Amino acid sequence: MPAKIDALAVFFVLLPGFTCAYTTQQLAVRRVQTEVEKVIEALILSFVLYLVTLPFFGYTLPLKWLANADGTYQIKAHFPQLLTLLVLSIALGVFYAATINHDWLMVILRKLRVTERTARTTIWNDAFQELSGFVQIGFKDGSQILGWVRYYSDDATDPSLFLEKASWINDDGAEVQIDGPGILITKESVIETVTFLGQGEVLQENTTPA
Repeated sequence: MPAKIDALAVFFVLLPGFTCAYTTQQLAVRRVQTEVEKVIEALILSFVLYLVTLPFFGYTLPLKWLANADGTYQIKAHFPQLLTLLVLSIALGVFYAATINHDWLMVILRKLRVTERTARTTIWNDAFQELSGFVQIGFKDGSQILGWVRYYSDDATDPSLFLEKASWINDDGAEVQIDGPGILITKESVIETVTFLGQGEVLQENTTPA
């Protein structure tokens, strides 16, 4: 078989793994992978997918290359197997992303004292995915703001937040409510501390409208 056909065959064999990895990448926050790491992951995921599906399809690959008399090749596809691989690769990607986002596997491994790591990339992601509710933000310039976390950035190098029910905190501790749906805090604000206050209503009775 010519080298180009060999390369195409390898690509199709790895395609379910790449599909699964791409689905995971869209749903979970992960560290940046090198090209070698991406190929290794695709190999592992493809192996898992073929291990599950091959017994149901006579232990044959979903694509075959048939040589013609004129030296060309014809691709013969088994569509039910291809469709099964597509569905399972997406389903596995969704499940893989869920294990990362909810830290399911690493919780078990931490309890078994195998590791102290979490499945997430940074402690920023750990904190905002495990905790929710009102937070009190302290900025480098000394100002503080209170609000309900509605959105937060995935990337810890760009620590941005959108707070609902937001209020500035004066020097005397009084809260000055911000009119409107909320406030977007960007990394230019230079966040120094994030205090998680929980689910309860924390606005004080002496809140002064802005």
